[in-house]
Formats: sequence, C-alpha cells, structure tokens
Amino acid sequence: MSSVLTFTDPDADVATIRSMSREELTETGRELLRESRKHEARTVLAGAALAERVYREHLAGRSETSVWGSVIEHAEKLGRAEVSLQFGVSRSKAGSWVALADLLEKFPLIRAAYLNGDYSTNRISIMARAAQRGGDIDPDYIEGDDSEMSFEEIVLDYGSRATTDPVLSQQLDAALISMSPDSVTEERDTISELVGDVTITAEVAGHSNLDAVIPAHYGVFLKSQIDTLIDERTCRKDPRRLGPLRVIALGEITGVPGAHLTCDCGLDTCPARVALLTEPADAEDAQACEALLPAPAEAVEPVAEPGVPDPTNPATPTEVPVPFGRALVMPDAPVLTVLIDPDGVLVPRLQGYGPIDPTYATTLADVAKTIHYPESARAAGPLIPQISDRPQAPPADPTGHGSHTVPPPGALTYAPSATLRAEVLANDAWCRYPLCGMPSYLCDLDHWRPFNHTDPEAGGWTALDDLIPLCRADHQRKHLGEWVPTLHTDRRVEWRSRRSGQVIVTYPR
Repeated sequence: MSSVLTFTDPDADVATIRSMSREELTETGRELLRESRKHEARTVLAGAALAERVYREHLAGRSETSVWGSVIEHAEKLGRAEVSLQFGVSRSKAGSWVALADLLEKFPLIRAAYLNGDYSTNRISIMARAAQRGGDIDPDYIEGDDSEMSFEEIVLDYGSRATTDPVLSQQLDAALISMSPDSVTEERDTISELVGDVTITAEVAGHSNLDAVIPAHYGVFLKSQIDTLIDERTCRKDPRRLGPLRVIALGEITGVPGAHLTCDCGLDTCPARVALLTEPADAEDAQACEALLPAPAEAVEPVAEPGVPDPTNPATPTEVPVPFGRALVMPDAPVLTVLIDPDGVLVPRLQGYGPIDPTYATTLADVAKTIHYPESARAAGPLIPQISDRPQAPPADPTGHGSHTVPPPGALTYAPSATLRAEVLANDAWCRYPLCGMPSYLCDLDHWRPFNHTDPEAGGWTALDDLIPLCRADHQRKHLGEWVPTLHTDRRVEWRSRRSGQVIVTYPR
C-alpha cells in the first residue's frame, strides 16, 4: 500500500494519506513502520561498521607491543566520533550503536528479526542485553513440549508479545531469575558496588539534578511516601502538574526547610484543605519537632585585635539561625510487600517494582510484609514461555461463572473483596489491554462477562474466573466494544477487532 506514496513529493503524499480509508491507513501505517525499522536496523549496523573500519585503520601498521590499553581506547573513540560526524548523531548514540551491533553478532536469530523490521531499536536492545545475561543458560525443556529452546528463542517469544518495552524488560528479568537465580544475585551485587550512588549536580536556572541507582525497595518506599503525601494534601482540582507536586513532596519528606505541600485549588471546600485544617494538633509531635531545632545562637561582641582591621561590617544584619525540618514519614503509605512462592517455582515479586531474585526476597524479610502467591497462580506454573504453536487452553465459561456451579462467597457483590483483588493482581501484574504497561495495582478490576446488577446470579460473577485488571482508560475502551476480549482458562486474553477480525493476545504475569 505504501507504493501509492511518492516519497519525493511531500504535499502529494500528505494529500494521499489524508484521503485514505481507515483500513488503508492501518495497512499503510504498519507497512511503513516495518520498512522504517528495516532502514534503521541497517543504519545502526552501517554506523557500527564505519566505527570498526576507522578503529582498524588507526591501529594498522602498529606493532603488537605498541597496541595497548590507551591506544585501543583512543581508536575506539575515534571510530565513534567519526560516526557522530557522518551520521549526525551524538557520540553516546554512536557508542550505543556499536555496542548493539557487537551484541547482535552473538545472537543471529535476534539480529535477523531486527533486520526484518519486527522490532524497534530500543526493543531489540532490551532483548539482546537479556540474551547476553542469559547466555550461559543451557537450553531448557518446556513443560508439556518435547522440543528444546535456547534462551535466545525464549527472548524472541517474549519480544513478540503485545507488551510495552518496560513490561518486556520485567518479563525477561523474571525468566532469567527463574532459570538462573544465582547469576542475577551476582549481577545485583555488582551493580550495587559499581553503579549504586546518589549524585546531585547543579542544573540551570536555580535547579539541581538528582540521579540515583538505589536498591529496589528504597525506590518503592520513597515513591509510596511521595504518592501518599500528594493524595493526602491535594485534590483533583489542583492546577499543577504531577511533576512539581512530587518535587515538593520529596522536599517535605526528606526534611528540606520550608518545603510544605498544600493544595493550590483555592477552594474553601477542598477536601484536602478541610482535612488538614480540622486535623487535631499533636502536642507531643510539636515538642519533638522543637527539640530538633538548633538552640538560638548567643550574641558575642566581636573584638578587633590590635593592628588588624575589624572585619565586622556594621551594615550587615544579625544572622538568624534557620530551623531545619525533619524527615516526614507517612504512616498510611503502602508497606513494602514481597510476593513469594513457598514451593520455589514462581519468581518473587516486590510489589510496586517487579520480579526480584530469591536471595533479595530473603533479605527483605525483616523490613517487608511477605505474602504467598495464591493457589491459582501457583497451579498455573511459571508460564515461561508460552509458545504460540502449543495447544491453547479453551475459553473461560461464557456465562462468567467460571468453574463454579454455585456462587462462591462474594460472587454476587459487584465490588471484589480485598482478598480477591490481591489474587487477581498476583495472577496479572499489568493491565491486560494490549500494549499497556500500567501496573495492575493501579487498575480497575473489570468483569469479563458483565455483572448483572438487576439479577447478580445471572450475570458474570465477581470471581477470579471473570475478572481482569484494566487501567481506567482501557476499561472505558473495552466498553466501547471496538475490541472484544475473550478470557481463556489459562488467563490469556484474546482481543478481537469487530471491524477487521484482527486478534491480539495478552498473557498473565
């Protein structure tokens, strides 16, 4: 379909695109995207080849004794710099091209998929790095299958799914942890020693840039504190973007003097403001705060030494000590929670972060709440990998009653219980709509078969077999009916387009 475009007359191509039907736009867009990825893949490999050529030319004619560390490093920099100049990209991007091309030399299947236009450069980078991390894993038998798969093939299987790149990265982490937990533990320790740090540097216009690589549970705890403070102190009518709110919340939580988050909606009826004004004062808390403040400095009359000019400037005002704040802990913030499998089959998950290695999960036992995967998730197995040509599980009960003949407790109530919600989240870590990466704990729970509010016993029941997590936006899209989901007994969801019949599949966990 892209053959109808000229690629030489921009105005004509714009007019052609605007005149296309919806079906033509879909077909043309997919074809153009694939072709652009093919071109980008070849551009990356051409850039890496140019860097290699410059590198070898610089070292040509040198004796082996004259080729050592700094000489090699200089030759590599020359190669990246030439790619930067000739291709009009930054030197860091040129370096990433060279590194990716080197990785793809080791993984011909992934490289072939890249050159075929199946994946973006970013997604291929995630896949190649994962394949490198799992390079020492022996081919693993897939449960219920007689064939063997290399880790590279498992990576390709995951890469083909309708997931976002961050979700793909987590799924590959989980696969690697499942197959080689010790290697991930070693990698985590290495990152902690070599990369773990907090740096704060000056930014323009009176700002600072904060960059940190910290343990996962530090990040989860800090994020939950920030989110909880924003939820308590602001309402939905606050005009500010979420970013500035997070900055102020971080300042108050860490005790920055003067940092205090309040709602800017300006309404007297603001629920956050009313709650703050009516909150009873805690005298003991106030006394504890005062105890942390520095004592007032005693005034000392400066004495000028004989023959030395008095440095005291009488026009300078007396300095007043600034009271420092103190760290604020939001007690209502979600606690750190680790999901584990007592049988050791399923990969542990730190809620709010993702998969972690078993050793890390053990070290968190003293600071986090530990809960077990529900039986439904453990019975499903690790789901690594899910091969498209394997026999597929049948669709779930179309009545929405699942495996139940009589309603289980809570099935006739629209809102799921906390226990049932936790079970759904343990089975599904993300929104189940294609290409959405919203964590399931931030999602609505949607009845696959609608709940019948008039006659609850007749409609889809509030049970695991009829519930999937959907973010608020995708929940609304589902009810528009353009893409119709079918839930299967293994919790795969097939989304079928009413218009074209196209099917996109999403998988649990």
